[in-house]
Amino acid sequence: MENMTLSRQYLETLTSADLIELADEYGIDIPEGLSRRFVIGELLEAIDEPRYDNGNDLVADNSEVQTPVVLPKTYNETQITVILRNPAWAFVYWDLNELDYREAVQTKSFSSFMLRVVYFSSLEDDSTTEIYDIPVRYEDSDRYILLSQAEVAVRIDFVAEFKNHEPRILARSRKILIPKGCPEITSKSLSEKKDPVLELSGFPELCRSHYMNHRQSFS
Repeated sequence: MENMTLSRQYLETLTSADLIELADEYGIDIPEGLSRRFVIGELLEAIDEPRYDNGNDLVADNSEVQTPVVLPKTYNETQITVILRNPAWAFVYWDLNELDYREAVQTKSFSSFMLRVVYFSSLEDDSTTEIYDIPVRYEDSDRYILLSQAEVAVRIDFVAEFKNHEPRILARSRKILIPKGCPEITSKSLSEKKDPVLELSGFPELCRSHYMNHRQSFS
């Protein structure tokens, strides 16, 4: 397959299993549940990078220089994906189908788009423990979200809000488990007395800064 020109058109004809197998050949680690467009984008980036032989020497490529692949800003499909960057932060990216966009904004009572952050007590339990909204613009396509360490699992919905009727959920991510690798950052925990050594390290002030500048509605 290495001798074949791997274009976007060709990659889109492959099955998801073939895409993952090809990603393995290029040394790309694909987390479970990622969309096809993300895998294809990673492959196109890897194809443009120089390949190395077993001796770690750069292999000369005498073929014609190809025009860099420019990924489209939108794939015209409504979906939202959440990736855990570390125990404290989640990276959220989304796409919105043009038809869904027009249907929402052409409604007279349309107000705005938002990310709805929904927390759960477990991955299996559908009862929510906290919900809050983050306003976004139509031209936005991604956002980092500071996670509440007091919660267990989180899901992000892409929502259209209207003035005189219920919001419409346009896309819904999968639930992800929040690892307990960071201290709990809440107004209560920030007011608690800290160990003197920890105070000297400046870590409590860092937590306070995160809470004041990046919190959404932590209680």
